[in-house]
Amino acid sequence: MKWVSFIPAASRRLVVRAAQNDSEPVYLSGEPGSGKSAIARWIHQNSPRGTKPLVLFSAGDDLAARAIEAEEGTLVLQELENFSASERSELARFIRTRAVVEPVSSGGAVRKMIRARVIATGVSPIREFSAFDPVFKEFRIHLPSLGDRGAELDDIVDSLLGEMAHELRRDHVREISAGARSALRSHRWRANFRELRNILRYGILRTRGATIEEHHLPDLRDPGGILLQSRVAFRTTEE
Repeated sequence: MKWVSFIPAASRRLVVRAAQNDSEPVYLSGEPGSGKSAIARWIHQNSPRGTKPLVLFSAGDDLAARAIEAEEGTLVLQELENFSASERSELARFIRTRAVVEPVSSGGAVRKMIRARVIATGVSPIREFSAFDPVFKEFRIHLPSLGDRGAELDDIVDSLLGEMAHELRRDHVREISAGARSALRSHRWRANFRELRNILRYGILRTRGATIEEHHLPDLRDPGGILLQSRVAFRTTEE
C-alpha cells in the first residue's frame, strides 16, 4: 500500500482495515476539504476492488443507474447532508439489501442485485442520520481539520509541496521556510486541504528559488475568500 500523509495517524489502522474488508460500508466524516474524497479513493484503490469502477453518487442522481455503474466496484455517496430524508431512507435500504429497481424497455421494472461496496461522506457524525445509524457499524472514520492535526501538518505540507511542484513543473521548489511553516501552523483553516493546495500553488509560482518564504504566501486573512475556491476556480482567479 502506498501511504499518504493526508490519512490521520490516529485513523490509519482503521483505514487499512476498511480497505482490506471490502464488503462493509464505510462512513467518513469531517469538515469541507478535510480529505474525505481522497481517503474514499485510497480505500477503494487499496482494496480487492481497486481495478473496478469508483462511482460518485450525489443528491439528485439516479440511484439504480449509478449503482449499476459501480458493479463490483465502489459507490461513494457524497455528503449525506445534501440528501432529503426520503432519499436517505432509500439509500439505507439499498445498503442493507444491495438491491435496486431498474426500469426495462417494456415499461416495467426489475429488481437487480448489486455487488458494490458503499462509502459515504458527510460533515456530521453518522448518529445524526437516523436512517444510517444502524447501517454503518464497523467503519466510522472522522477526519480532523488541519488545525487539529498538530505535528502532522509539517508532513502534510512537505508531501503536497513535492506533489504540486512537480504538477506545476517547478521541481526546483523543494522546501518551505520556518517562517512560512509558522504562518501555516497558526492559520485558521476553513477549507482545509483545498485551502492548503491554493496557498501552496500561490507560493510555488511566486518563488524563484528552491524555498517558499513567508512573503511568497498569499494574504492568509483572505478578505475576498479566494483561498476557499475550488482548484480550477482559484487557478482562473489567480491567472
